[in-house]
Amino acid sequence: MDTDYRLIREDDAAAIIEFMTVIGGDTDNLPFSASDFASVDPEDEKYVIREIRKGRNIYAIAVSDGKIIGSCEIRAQGDRTRIRHRADIAIAVRKDFWGMGIAKHLLDYSLAEAKDRGFTKICLEVRSDNDRARRFYETNGFFHEGSDSRLFLIDGRYVSGEHYGIEL
Repeated sequence: MDTDYRLIREDDAAAIIEFMTVIGGDTDNLPFSASDFASVDPEDEKYVIREIRKGRNIYAIAVSDGKIIGSCEIRAQGDRTRIRHRADIAIAVRKDFWGMGIAKHLLDYSLAEAKDRGFTKICLEVRSDNDRARRFYETNGFFHEGSDSRLFLIDGRYVSGEHYGIEL
């Protein structure tokens, strides 16, 4: 499988909406569902992409056969002096492509880009019961920093989560 890893562009707007809709339906491990993207307008998404690209934020994608199969977003926690070094990360891969190394490539690509942009601490949250993701992050240098008793509310039930971080 030939996969291209690159930063998102405005012309990816419709494809990223389709990707987010698919992955939102693939799993409950994400902070959104498929329905959250049902009414997103590609023109609005182009604006979001433009705004992301203006700042220090990173939005990397994996593309195979013209289709987005994975994404990794790193968002600055702010531009104020005391938190400028920190960012949050979120990685997602289409379920059909789990276990193929897509997330690892996206992570490596994005962390290198984050380091180049001056970030020294990357944070994330993951469901406590998502052992596969927790192992992935731990294997890739993230360390456990704490817990959250109400990370998500899914179908009326709270799901706990874990906080992880990595220092670059």
